[in-house]
Amino acid sequence: MAHDWAAASGRGVVHSWTVCHHPFHMGFKAQSPYVLLTVELDEGVRAMGQLRGLDPARLRLGLRVVVDFEREGDGPVLPIFRPASG
Repeated sequence: MAHDWAAASGRGVVHSWTVCHHPFHMGFKAQSPYVLLTVELDEGVRAMGQLRGLDPARLRLGLRVVVDFEREGDGPVLPIFRPASG
């Protein structure tokens, strides 16, 4: 199967989520519990990242979100998702 790199808008809809009560790695400093989203990007691929800027009780399938990025301490820059405005 052929593949290639392509730019993505960073916009999509919530496909699924899970509420995590323990960090997946000791170096990960997320506050527990935290919400990990699977987002179907407008381009048709799925991406994962934490939810920010929304009470998890208001989360629903199909919610429009947009990607942002946060640095984890001195570590990697990680994708996060926030509700899309408008």
